[in-house]
Amino acid sequence: KNGGGFYNWNGLRYFLYEYEMDKVRRRGNQKIDWKLFVKGEKDKVSIEHIYPQTPDNKYWKENFKGYKKGDLKFFQGTLGNLLPLSQSINSSIQNDSFPDKKNPKFDSRGEKIRQGYSDGSHSEIEVAGYEDWNPNSIYERGMKLLSFLEKRWEVKFESDNSKIELLFLDFMFPKDTDN
Repeated sequence: KNGGGFYNWNGLRYFLYEYEMDKVRRRGNQKIDWKLFVKGEKDKVSIEHIYPQTPDNKYWKENFKGYKKGDLKFFQGTLGNLLPLSQSINSSIQNDSFPDKKNPKFDSRGEKIRQGYSDGSHSEIEVAGYEDWNPNSIYERGMKLLSFLEKRWEVKFESDNSKIELLFLDFMFPKDTDN
């Protein structure tokens, strides 16, 4: 609840690696190696906040309006908003809008300057499939990741409400709603 959320979880990198490997088992073509999660080189895997920690871009303000400033930190640190991404790409896209993050960027000659989520890891490609990145996208992806956790490690949550509480997103839903 200090705002770091899952970003501060010491098992996050391993969990996201396992999620990526599950996609590799189903689709082939491994794109992220575990060594990249633990090495110190420039292109090591970092953890990207899709909805950024400094959301001052107009896109983010528009897509997250209506929420209290204190609630926005929960969107930033929740599981569904975190994505393994190469350190160099993460540094280059930081607070960009979601459309700018998910699509490659080209210079005036049409040469690719950097790749976007759409041509990255399986997890990046999955995120690029969202039309917009907003509270509902974060919630949906968080629930998907917790469903993977249930299946992968044979963990059973009591209810969807307990998952929502674990994601720190219970403020999104009226108290009388049973999700």
